[in-house]
Amino acid sequence: MLPEDGAAAETPGREAEGVARQAKTAKGPGGRPPLSPLIHGRVRLLILSFLLRSGRAQTFPAIRRTLDLTDGTLSVNLTKLAEGGLISITKTFEGKKPVTLVKMTARGKREFARYMADLRAILPGDG
Repeated sequence: MLPEDGAAAETPGREAEGVARQAKTAKGPGGRPPLSPLIHGRVRLLILSFLLRSGRAQTFPAIRRTLDLTDGTLSVNLTKLAEGGLISITKTFEGKKPVTLVKMTARGKREFARYMADLRAILPGDG
């Protein structure tokens, strides 16, 4: 059924596409795109939130266990965050056992704070 003005009704799928298109072209504070795609991925957001909340380096198994991730999923997302300069990954040994330590960098903390500010700016209400 068509609306009274004769325009075609938008389907929920088309409406969602329009919202997604607007989000891709929207500008955040300072004219940059809002919500960094590097941080906005669900797993990467979880990792960064966990590291920031803990306030210290975490081992690979601790992150995997706490966030309930597979080795592969965690590894891929840690690599992306490290390539973006948001975390540092240090491989050491405790005795003969290899230990991977993951820590948020100063840049990571700044980018996460910017991400949160962008998120607050687009959320309705007082933020």
